[in-house]
Amino acid sequence: MKPIKCINTAVKKGINSDYLKIFIINFVIAMLSFALLIIRGNGIFTLCNDFNEQQIPFHMLANNSLKNGGFLWNWNIDLGSSFVGALGFYVLGSPFAWLSFLFPARFYPFLVGWLYMMKYATAGTLAYGYIKRFTSKKYAALGAVLYAFSGFQCVNLIFHHFHDAVAFFPLLLIGYEKLAREGKKGVLAFAVFVNAFVNYYFFIQEVIFLILYFLCREGINLWKKRKLIGSCFAEGILGVGMAGIIFIPSVLFTMQNPRITRLLPLDHWIYTGNRDFLQIIRTLLFPGELMNSQSCIKEFDWTSWSAYLPMIGLSLVLCYIIKNWKSWLGRILMICIVATGIPIINSVFGMFSDTNYHRWLYMLILLMSLASAIVMENRKEYPVKRISFVLFLFMCFITVGSYWWSEHKFQLIYQPRVFLVLSLTGIAGVLLTWLITLWIKKERSYFICMGCAVVIFSIFTTGYTAKLYQRISPQMSQQYYSRLMAFQEFKLPDERYRFDSSDNTLLMAASLPGTGSFTSMVNASIYDFYEALDTSRPVFTPETAEGTRELLGGKYYISTELKKDTEYLQKVSSSEKDYYLYEHDLAVPIGSAYNMYMTSSDFFEISDELRPAAMLKCIIVSDEDEYKVSDVLKKYDKQKDEDIFAYKIEKLVEERNREASEILEKSYGGFTCTIAVDKTKYAFFSVPYDRGFKAYVNGNKVEILKTNGMMAIPLEKGINKIKFVYMNYDLVIGLISTIVFFILWIIYKKGICKNRDKVKSTVEVE
Repeated sequence: MKPIKCINTAVKKGINSDYLKIFIINFVIAMLSFALLIIRGNGIFTLCNDFNEQQIPFHMLANNSLKNGGFLWNWNIDLGSSFVGALGFYVLGSPFAWLSFLFPARFYPFLVGWLYMMKYATAGTLAYGYIKRFTSKKYAALGAVLYAFSGFQCVNLIFHHFHDAVAFFPLLLIGYEKLAREGKKGVLAFAVFVNAFVNYYFFIQEVIFLILYFLCREGINLWKKRKLIGSCFAEGILGVGMAGIIFIPSVLFTMQNPRITRLLPLDHWIYTGNRDFLQIIRTLLFPGELMNSQSCIKEFDWTSWSAYLPMIGLSLVLCYIIKNWKSWLGRILMICIVATGIPIINSVFGMFSDTNYHRWLYMLILLMSLASAIVMENRKEYPVKRISFVLFLFMCFITVGSYWWSEHKFQLIYQPRVFLVLSLTGIAGVLLTWLITLWIKKERSYFICMGCAVVIFSIFTTGYTAKLYQRISPQMSQQYYSRLMAFQEFKLPDERYRFDSSDNTLLMAASLPGTGSFTSMVNASIYDFYEALDTSRPVFTPETAEGTRELLGGKYYISTELKKDTEYLQKVSSSEKDYYLYEHDLAVPIGSAYNMYMTSSDFFEISDELRPAAMLKCIIVSDEDEYKVSDVLKKYDKQKDEDIFAYKIEKLVEERNREASEILEKSYGGFTCTIAVDKTKYAFFSVPYDRGFKAYVNGNKVEILKTNGMMAIPLEKGINKIKFVYMNYDLVIGLISTIVFFILWIIYKKGICKNRDKVKSTVEVE
């Protein structure tokens, strides 16, 4: 009976828990924010841009792959990439994503809206757990809503995975406070594990913020705090180690990405333009703008720049800073607010990357919410009425001035209607804050008025931003889903080829291989490939010279047009339109034999438009590797051999198809194929080079050469049975790390408990 009583007691505590109430409150606010869009979409939740083209396809791909045992190599991420490396940032660390995996992948567009609500609710619940350490529970609840429904959350609605980091960040500060103030060990380690597992990119920023938090909270006399520093370091190592299964392979994969190696240029260290200064003001005082279509100042801004708190804006934060600027919270608020307006300081959180994102602002917002909650609870001690009124006048001046400036100087307003709505919302919020503080004297009435107003503003700003994002999309939710489901019906006719497409909704959502993608998280060798073609690949697969599609095996394509002179291979009908599968006449299979090579130095002397043709004619080897192929292949000599320019793509493709892979079978752990050649040669495979691959020809291990980011191996005369085996060794190291450090954490926790028991027994005896 005791176990049953324990369960009943735990259930009752859970039902009566303040945390459950806060979770429900925030969930309902989020539900009311998204309800209209979900109802209009018949249960389907879509927005635009990255949300539709990345977030939904990524989750569907992960769902299908994991259920088929595909956690190593994935053929449907661009030309092929490590599954964990490519999706560790977007999907695999999210507990909400794993919740969606309980359902079929095709249900995800119906689930994503509800998962969003859970993320908001989790953010509010954990923020409450942190803020209530400094203020009463009811104002902590109000501060939690401010955090969960901030402008940062609004502008980043199209980045579904950002909200996971926002949801679990408060846990990190809770863990630190428990360690520093209560001496409770192990909680910080668990918080580090959760945040490092959820999203390694945001976690690195959180560590930088936590260092600043420590310095402001504890002071700069580090020697006095050496034991606390040691404990923080030890628990940090434990937490990161426990998250190793995702953290290690994802970080090592990302470090190869050239985007993170570009540093902030010297001339970008400070802002010099009027638009930048206006953007800083707008970021702090007014509701967040759409990143891809701003109403004013800049036409677009992808840096996630918004620190707006629903209704109150910056008013109560300013009150706190003015009165308590010497306190630890006042200091860190001032430092962070200043940092948002100075690029070189702001870039510290992004490891000085040239992107200069403001994707750490949710950490500042948590402290802004805390300061606002403290001021609301003790409003009589702060100049709320005076600051709110002055801020109200300033915001009116900024808004009216923007119209004048846009009319007489240079264009400042791009969408007058949206600009007016967002400006009036910000102004009305500060005015309402002033009026409530001015008129409402009773404590209970004040809390109810402020609470209701904050909730209404949260629903409006979140719902309005979501509506604006969805309005940009060229498709309604039902149209998007209809197209998505139609693509699920297509099959790849021949595994040796790919679809000539970089559309994620076709390739990833339907688990089909293509010649490109819309994602920055791809195998580093893919970047090498496009750099060799002298083409930049930031996020989208770029347009390249003639011959690239043929080289990559892009044989099949989908069209809505019924062509009279071309026979289609497959037809799929949706509620909106018909889709037809066609094939190109020219395409080289994955795996074809070469008898000629060219060195990299010679290759880079060729003009950009001829480089794909050169790769169709020769295997490109680095000058250092030339000795490995010189005895087998003939070196291209432009004096003796026909000039590359004289070759037609048709002729080159025909040449490659003479001795190409006859049968190719793919798996999540590599691939096998057969190629017959008349003499010793090298085979080129349009598969990104990865050190996790091992190659075997007729049972014998052979060396893999890296050729412009792709792979090449030697062939024997006759029939070659080729096998490529892939293993993600970083994932293996990460798995071992997770197991070992979880064991160490358990031992660490048990050791602490035993020490506490000894101390208690000693005290009782005394």
